[in-house]
Amino acid sequence: MEITFYRKLADRVAESVINSHEYSESEAKRIRYGLVCIFSDLYKFILMFVCFSLFSATREFLLAFLAVLLLRPVLGGYHAKSEVTCIFVSFATMLASVVAGKSNLLPSYLQIALLFLLPLVCILIAPVRTRKVIEKKLKYKILGALLTTALLLLDYFLIQDQILQVSVIIIYFLSIYQLIKNKKHQRI
Repeated sequence: MEITFYRKLADRVAESVINSHEYSESEAKRIRYGLVCIFSDLYKFILMFVCFSLFSATREFLLAFLAVLLLRPVLGGYHAKSEVTCIFVSFATMLASVVAGKSNLLPSYLQIALLFLLPLVCILIAPVRTRKVIEKKLKYKILGALLTTALLLLDYFLIQDQILQVSVIIIYFLSIYQLIKNKKHQRI
């Protein structure tokens, strides 16, 4: 099952942008792809925001989403083959982050261990992509490690729940899962 309304909207916006200036075919293709990605993420965000707001978990959702918003572009991670799977994994990630984070399941010694372990993992694996992309990997490794450290410290010292920490752990788990899938299928 493919969800297409946002693609149609992205195509309309792309046509408007592309027709207002002269772009090469490759630039136009990148603009279209970028707008499809933006609209796809935006509609998933709005859908999840509404759902979590209905259950009075807006703050918790926004905290979990903050980790995704900051880490996913630099760390990379799991990409579903279908739109429905993507929505399901996104909801499951946010729900697990909120429920487990509110439960405060992580003992202090594990939180401190993760503060050192996860940035090292980031340096080793970032960026996890599903296709070959020419990019400056060192920049992503350093930025990912710094963002991971900042999110974990912020959650440890300033936030009562462990929502950010759990969200970061899930993002890393999904990135490692995608890396294993890439190796298994000899991608990249």
